[in-house]
Amino acid sequence: MKSNIDKPAALAHDRLAEQFDALMNPYDIQRRLQVLVGEFLGALDLRGVLALDAGSGTGRGTAVLVERGAQVIAVDIGPNLLRYTRQRAPCAPAVSSILELPFAANTFDVVFSSEVIEHTPDPAAALRELYRVLKPGGHLVLSTPGWLWQWPVRFASSVGLRPYDGLENFIPSRVVRRTLAAEGARIIEHRGIHLLPFQIKPLHPLLRVVDRYGAALLPVMINQCIHCVKPS
Repeated sequence: MKSNIDKPAALAHDRLAEQFDALMNPYDIQRRLQVLVGEFLGALDLRGVLALDAGSGTGRGTAVLVERGAQVIAVDIGPNLLRYTRQRAPCAPAVSSILELPFAANTFDVVFSSEVIEHTPDPAAALRELYRVLKPGGHLVLSTPGWLWQWPVRFASSVGLRPYDGLENFIPSRVVRRTLAAEGARIIEHRGIHLLPFQIKPLHPLLRVVDRYGAALLPVMINQCIHCVKPS
């Protein structure tokens, strides 16, 4: 069954494609990539594996996966964003919503997605779709904002502190775990990063210290990061 996707809302990031990198916080991007790829996938040999960057944006995740030797298919609903991804790293681009991935089940060795599922009308359905295309024995690594921060973010947008006007549906950490567990996923790790706003640069050393307690503080952290495996 096809989902009812509100294209104008879904393409909000694509309209900002030329400004996208400048609008992103470098510390936040680096930290998410460090956790999802450097730590969660750090022990894996990614040379030659088929990886999906689901919601690639301008290709930061794609570039890191390619550097590790993966063959990457980069998917984004925004064609303008995909052009930047292709400029950043060699990959196979595909324009698609992550709710309707154009791939058979059990296709990818690695599925990577960072700050994407919340920009859909149904984040839990997006989780199920990402898990569907993961091979048995494959690894899903994903980040998404913590539910507690939904209202501060919406307030910031409403008063013009953020340029983004698209879908933002944050999902509680317990729902992330429950959704993936119901699909049969084996949860390896689920923890938070950023206890306080990462936009405040002097806080960065403190944030790194507090991140050590990210599993215990998961419900109150700004971002949640999860690593799971599809059993063989």
